[in-house]
Amino acid sequence: MDFLEEIGARRYLNAEDTFTKNGASRMSPAVYQAMQEASAWWVDLYEVQRETGRAIARMTRNEGAYITSGAACGLTLCAAAALCGEDWDAWHALPDASRLAKNEAVLLTPQLTPYACSVAASGARIVQAGAPGEYVSARVLEQAVTEKTAVIFYFLYHGACLSLPLEEALQVAKAKGVPLVVDAAAQLPPAENLWKYTRMGADLVVFSGGKALAGPQDSGLVFGSQKWIERFIRFGAPEAGVCRGCKATRESMAGLYAALKEFLAEDEEARQKQLMEKCLLGRRTMERCGFRNIRLDPLGPVGQASPRVYGEPPTATAAALRESLREAGLLVGLEGEGIWFHPQMLTLQQTQEACRILAEQAGRPAQA
Repeated sequence: MDFLEEIGARRYLNAEDTFTKNGASRMSPAVYQAMQEASAWWVDLYEVQRETGRAIARMTRNEGAYITSGAACGLTLCAAAALCGEDWDAWHALPDASRLAKNEAVLLTPQLTPYACSVAASGARIVQAGAPGEYVSARVLEQAVTEKTAVIFYFLYHGACLSLPLEEALQVAKAKGVPLVVDAAAQLPPAENLWKYTRMGADLVVFSGGKALAGPQDSGLVFGSQKWIERFIRFGAPEAGVCRGCKATRESMAGLYAALKEFLAEDEEARQKQLMEKCLLGRRTMERCGFRNIRLDPLGPVGQASPRVYGEPPTATAAALRESLREAGLLVGLEGEGIWFHPQMLTLQQTQEACRILAEQAGRPAQA
């Protein structure tokens, strides 16, 4: 009897997305092995953090890298480091930033998501650039930046149609002398995004380690200059303070390192070909079952290069079909009158099984 059976929890095939609520990614045997090897010995965690970061930075063409316990923790760490700089006393006073000359973090209003709470957790006061429903131009962003601004955050994809391009936001940040942090948590694939945003001029870029990278779910990556990385190592976990909860274990560092090596070793064209092959299985299944308005989208839910298939079921509402699929052990996305089939994390064999479940349930009338 395995763990899930022992506790009485169900297991699913995930054709929805790498959402945390679904367990995010699926780690490979090499990742498990690296984690097991790391767990067998005691280490100097500061040394492992520094050396793993250096190795990852070399692999990803970045100056520096730091591992956190998830992308949300990465946001908190970046905000705290921007607030305090090298001030030890200021760091340990957080989340009370009231005495700091610069204690504000600017976020673009269209990009506000629940993850803004991770920025606020540092003690930073959130200042919104722009009004709800209105386009945020370079001028609007400039007006939001004051002498109290410690950092600007830019969330990729969210609110993109109402936000100035990242290139323009970076120009504003540079002109104002304020660091800019890019949240790119789910912006993989393609692999080139791992170095794209720092090369564009972003001071710090945050990625999830437990999504497309297929590392431990509770891992994340922050890329930036070595100045920032050394600040993170000095003030971050296991040091006590506001970011103590952002600690990464030696096991998660080893696992993420192994996962990143595998991710970078795979040819991007081959990766996209495999993703498309799985999507085409889903599309053919929908076609055979009589789905309407079927379309193949080359992008995932947050704009990552991960294709998925949309279709409106023939005999039941999308919500009813989604529930019946869940009961049968298959997770899919829901939007409007249709479902999304996104097999990014499934193997080809698992995708075939997912298609079998989809055909079985779609061919059976369900209660609306």
